[in-house]
Amino acid sequence: MDIHYAQYLASELYGVEMSEDRFEEIALIAYRQIGNKRCKLYRFFAPVDCSTLSIDLPCNVTHIEAVTGAFEDWKFVTNKDWNGDWDSSLIEEYIERTKLFTDPLYMSGKYVKYEQVGDKLYFDKPYGLIGILYKGEVLDDNGLPDVNDKEALAIAVYVAYTQKYKEGIRTMNPEIRRMALELQQEWRIKCD
Repeated sequence: MDIHYAQYLASELYGVEMSEDRFEEIALIAYRQIGNKRCKLYRFFAPVDCSTLSIDLPCNVTHIEAVTGAFEDWKFVTNKDWNGDWDSSLIEEYIERTKLFTDPLYMSGKYVKYEQVGDKLYFDKPYGLIGILYKGEVLDDNGLPDVNDKEALAIAVYVAYTQKYKEGIRTMNPEIRRMALELQQEWRIKCD
C-alpha cells in the first residue's frame, strides 16, 4: 500500500494538513522507528565502470548476498595444456546449463572480491559484467516503502502527534499539549 494513504488518514482522522514533501519526511522517520522492513531477494547485473572500477548500487539495498563475475572457474593454464584445459571448460559450461533453470535467483560465475563504500561497490580490476544478488527493501514506484494498514495508521498517528506537539509548543495551549501527549501514547501502542 502507498505510504500516502497515511497522509489521507492523518487528514481524515486527526485534521492534519501539510505539504506532501513535509509529510514524506515525517512519515519516513515514523517508518524507521516502527522498524518493520519488508525485504526480498533481487538480482541485478551491471558493467564495472572502467574509470572508477565501481558500480552504483540500487537505492533499496539492505545487504549483499553474492557478487559474481560473468566467467566460470575453469583451469586456464595447466602443466599439461599450454592453452588451457578445454575439457574443464566444457564440463563447467555443462554444469552451469543444468543449474540454469533450477532457481530464478541463481548466480552463475565466480565470486568476485569487492569493497562496499556507501552505495558503491569497488573492484580491484575491470571485470566487465557483474551479477549482484542482494536483499532489498520493497519500495513503491516513487522509491517510498510499501506499508500495510497498521503501519499506515501508526504513521498517521505519529504525523498528528508531531504536528500537535509543535502547535502546542508554539501556542503554549495546555489543551493542545495534552492532545499531543495522548497521541504520543497512541503512537506507542500502535508501534507495539
